[in-house]
Amino acid sequence: MVHVADMPAAVNFYEAMGGELIHGDRDGEWVLMQVGNAQIGLVVRPPDPSRGESTVELNFSATMPLDRLEQMLRERDITIVEVADDPEVGVRLHVETPDGMPIKIHHVEPDLLV
Repeated sequence: MVHVADMPAAVNFYEAMGGELIHGDRDGEWVLMQVGNAQIGLVVRPPDPSRGESTVELNFSATMPLDRLEQMLRERDITIVEVADDPEVGVRLHVETPDGMPIKIHHVEPDLLV
């Protein structure tokens, strides 16, 4: 579950990242997004630490070459915060959601996802 302040902005962001709204209403209190092989629940309310809730950082693997992905995201008005060479995963893209949650995307060869 990802806590967001502005549901329409969050849904637009994940759609621009290639996601699809599969349940709920972009103007509602919660939605379920399909992003690649992952599903992400979005809810409009701050995290409640007494319920064990906290903010999150998302990490995705992309089979698309990162230079193509970077170009696609920029064309969709997604700000690339950083392109970094991470010693553990190689080159990665760093973007942020409209709420400032970090998302890191690294390249993986398609045959490694089997």
